[in-house]
Order: sequence, then structure tokens, then C-alpha cells
Amino acid sequence: MEFWDINITKKELKKVLKDKSNPKFSSMAALLLSRSNNPSIIFKDYIDKIVFVSNWQKIKRKMRLDNWNDQRILFWDQVYKTLLETIDKSKIKRGTQRLKSTDADMQRISSKIKDFRKKKGVTQVKLAEMSGLSQQTISFLERGYLNISLRTFKKIADALELSIELLERDHSGK
Repeated sequence: MEFWDINITKKELKKVLKDKSNPKFSSMAALLLSRSNNPSIIFKDYIDKIVFVSNWQKIKRKMRLDNWNDQRILFWDQVYKTLLETIDKSKIKRGTQRLKSTDADMQRISSKIKDFRKKKGVTQVKLAEMSGLSQQTISFLERGYLNISLRTFKKIADALELSIELLERDHSGK
């Protein structure tokens, strides 16, 4: 496989693809996959199947950011799904840890945002579009996994036409 537009040898590429912590890993893997539709060569010569499966989501994000052909992404996504069925899942090292819940106050605010969104008949996708945030951000927020900044909170409040008020806390337990 030739990489005529970048200055990297096959040996250097293999070295990058063996180290998923290498800052160039995702971009080089995305470039490699965007230029090939031959999994047997990719997995024989360049990247280990377990490394591919463990890092596919990150590679796919990079391919999308670089505006690679959707058909190529769909192809490699199918390769990923097929590999998931055939490999020992205990060998897969997941890159992300399970998300942790936020504190009770943030969860209460998150729940109210979700309630207001639903009352207005707005989907998470639509709220994301209206607020300029990602749907994933809205989802994480509503599930209580995200502490949002005041700026993000204002974007959501503006999109849902909600006011933000600071009220003195009622110390009577109400």
C-alpha cells in the first residue's frame, strides 16, 4: 500500500499502529482504512485485530472528522461487527471507563432540563441543533453523567426558552 501524499515508510506506519497511545495512531489508522477495503492485508501487515476492535470508535470518529467516504466507514464498521463476533472479548481493552454520576444538585437540574425538553416536544437531536451542542452532550447531561458549564447551561436554557434564576435556598427543608 502506497502513501504517496504523506512522508512515512511502511516500517514507521507499523510502529505508529502498534502503539495506540501514539498521538498519530488514530489519524494513521483512519488514513490506512480510508485507502483500503482489504481487511486481510490490513490485519496481516499493519494493525492487530484486537487493537482495531478496541480502538474502532476512536478511528471512526477521526474518519468522520476528516470527511472520509461514508461507504468506507460503513465497510469498516461491518468488519468491526464481524470481528466482535469472532474474537475473545476478554482481550478487548476498552478505551473509556464507565461514566460516573454527578452530584444530587446536578442530577436534579438535569432531570428538569429533560422534563422541559419533553414537555416542549423536542427530541435530544433537535435540542442539540437548537443549542449548538452535540446530541451526546444532551444525552450525558440528561442521564446525570455530565457537569455542565454555565455557558452550556445557558445555551440549553435559551434553546428551550427557559429563564435562569438564582434563588435563595429554603433552609426549612422544602
